[in-house]
Amino acid sequence: MEEMRNLTAPRWRTYELSNVPGVESVAYGVVQPGRHDPVGVPMVRAGDIGEGAVVGRDLARIATAVDRRHARTSLQPEDLLVVLVGRIGDTAVTGPAHQGWNVARSVAVIRFTPEGLASGIGAWIRWSLKTPQARQVLRRLSGGAEHSTLPLADLKRLPVSLPPRELRARLLRTMSLAEQRMALNDQIAGCATELADMYFARYAQNNDHAYRPEVTIADVGQVVGGSPRSGAVDGAAPIAWAAPREVLNSRTAHLDRTAEMTWVPGDAVCGPGTLLVAPRPGEVRTVISTISVVPGRGTLAVRTETTADRLWLLHELRARSRELVATAQGEQARAMSRKKFSRRRLRWPDGDVRERFSRIAAPLHDRAHAALKENHALRELVVSEMAERPNEER
Repeated sequence: MEEMRNLTAPRWRTYELSNVPGVESVAYGVVQPGRHDPVGVPMVRAGDIGEGAVVGRDLARIATAVDRRHARTSLQPEDLLVVLVGRIGDTAVTGPAHQGWNVARSVAVIRFTPEGLASGIGAWIRWSLKTPQARQVLRRLSGGAEHSTLPLADLKRLPVSLPPRELRARLLRTMSLAEQRMALNDQIAGCATELADMYFARYAQNNDHAYRPEVTIADVGQVVGGSPRSGAVDGAAPIAWAAPREVLNSRTAHLDRTAEMTWVPGDAVCGPGTLLVAPRPGEVRTVISTISVVPGRGTLAVRTETTADRLWLLHELRARSRELVATAQGEQARAMSRKKFSRRRLRWPDGDVRERFSRIAAPLHDRAHAALKENHALRELVVSEMAERPNEER
């Protein structure tokens, strides 16, 4: 009976990515961008892509002449951008706002025919890159190192499986509904955090009489420096590794997953509730991890003892984002100085003020966390549906 079902089940067919029906072209971007041109064409780099969107704020810009020499990657709406360096396989979809932008060598542009766009082939490839099968192939082709690179030729040859049209249409509807719900959950998480920020501003202003003098970050938390990503170790479990871009590109103040894993001794792992801090020109970003994590090089972690301490410190650091730039170091202040950061003074009120604020802020953060957990479940649902291939032919 099982054999009969397999014979009658719809067959999937596997193509190389560049040969998938509906794919018009696959190309990488600018190899030699030249000097930054303040009035030039925005150029998307690998680090500007995160969580399915172009999230970079300090975009590089290239001269118009350089852009014209790379017309093949001059962006159009609904192009699919794929990271080729570092977080290989991460994607973003362009919109009208990206019309005429370009991309760096570290990003591939997949463009679709009108028929491909109408049939949803872009969404299908985007979700295909999230499946365990694709992730395994990408790791093998790129070597899986921290600064690994995927050659464009290998991306073009990446296997992409397509089910029959009716089944694909049903799965695409599932993807669309999941993405709509995920977008709503992102808004919920963002609004919940903004409400907590507003309450913090009120508490910080109304309780300035209760601040303790000369309190520094090191007085209220343990500051942990970041480390390079390590390869697999026998007998050790992989732990999420938070590079600075994970912090900077997180859409919300809650980090619930990372693109890379690392292998370290247990005492080097920071548990859920750890604050992660990373700089970029003009600001320092702080998020709270909802998973066990190891800070990457260029990221600082802060461990606190109580929820009240954690939430007050989180919002204090968020409120002082621009001031904290003084604690960064290196080229364009893109690395954190653990010593300077630890010595930074805080507005730190008495315990009863922190507790009162926590009673308001904690439920808001719980709601944000619940929304992100639902997003994780939706991603797993769609990916598992796509990974089921009862019959497949090449």
